[in-house]
Amino acid sequence: AARAREGAPADESALDHGLHRLRVLSAEERPAPLPAPTDRGGYILFTSGSTGWPKGVLLSHENVAHYALWAAREFGLTPDDRIGSQAALTFDLTTFDLFSAAAAGACTVLMPDLLRAFPRDVVGWLTEQRITHFVAVPSLYHGMLQQGGIADTPPAHLRVAAFGGEAFAPELLARYLDLLDNVPFYNLYGPTETNACTSYRVPSDWTADQELTIGRGIGGVHIEVLDEDGRPTDGEGEIHIAGPTVFQGYLRGGEPSDPTRTVTFRDGVARRAYASGDIGRITADGRVFLRGRRDSQIKRRGHRIDLMDVESAVLDLPQVATAAVVAKNGPYAGQIWAYAQTGATEPELLAALRDVLPKRMLPDRIVPVTTLPTTTSGKVDRRALSGDGDPVPTSTEPPGAVPTGALPTGPVLIEEIPA
Repeated sequence: AARAREGAPADESALDHGLHRLRVLSAEERPAPLPAPTDRGGYILFTSGSTGWPKGVLLSHENVAHYALWAAREFGLTPDDRIGSQAALTFDLTTFDLFSAAAAGACTVLMPDLLRAFPRDVVGWLTEQRITHFVAVPSLYHGMLQQGGIADTPPAHLRVAAFGGEAFAPELLARYLDLLDNVPFYNLYGPTETNACTSYRVPSDWTADQELTIGRGIGGVHIEVLDEDGRPTDGEGEIHIAGPTVFQGYLRGGEPSDPTRTVTFRDGVARRAYASGDIGRITADGRVFLRGRRDSQIKRRGHRIDLMDVESAVLDLPQVATAAVVAKNGPYAGQIWAYAQTGATEPELLAALRDVLPKRMLPDRIVPVTTLPTTTSGKVDRRALSGDGDPVPTSTEPPGAVPTGALPTGPVLIEEIPA
């Protein structure tokens, strides 16, 4: 600290307020740019995927730059904009927050971690920090609408909102489009291995009874849907992604292992493609509709059931704000449980589902909850819900309590360290 203060401007009033002067380097003093080959590794993100074992996803400079530059253009970023960065820096949503901001010269504002547990504080933070662009998982948007009061105090400076990582409850998305009718909402899709690779600007007149597409591949990205024989299909199949956003491989033992394969797309061109594990269909004009995960399909009493179909039916119930449907493990193995954020009872919800689902697809249990557990990236924690026992996530914190393990926040002192 003593070394940091040597030669620093003696402005004690500024120090008392947790601020200090920063000297901007002149053009002559700045280090020369050091371009990196586009095919060189840019960074590594770890994802558990379906195995639960962390895998290092190696993305090149080209992978990152392609999406970052596209997003900066698509979302109209300027040096006057302020991006609200709410996700952990290890989550791929921050590619936009950090690199698109840098490309446009915009300002990135980091949201304190502890705010995520308090949606009303997130809404206040968006207004106080004059956030113009915000990218988040739907779970956070759900919370801001249901508990955060965003309907009463919509953020005045917000120009663009985007979401990805999980499904947006249709009724809640429709309410947002009505509430923030001058703010475009974008649906982004892409595994960690490909960054966001499709995009769809949701029309302002979209309604909850319409199927929501994840859009088309962003510039230079090609999407194909293959059947079980590995051929392009107009029906449902596994989504494959090719193009400049596809990663270099999983890093193990210092060397990347490349899980991609060569796929012949319907245009006759063979491309290096990544099999996403997601099930969907593609229309003649290139729009992709996501149906769920390949591993969300289970066999139950001889019938193949897609848990996403059951979850969609639960979400369509007017009494349900948001929900997650999982196949249980442990003593409840083989059972389908639905966790629903609702004021209704389990018998009421089951009675409503009997009108829309065949008996073989009805959940064994519907657990009303006040909130759904989330991962560090803000997505619904399905692994926790599918585990042994009978987890019923409820809010046990008193109003205004700081979550355990949260770091206190305060003024930040930035000091110049003289050479």
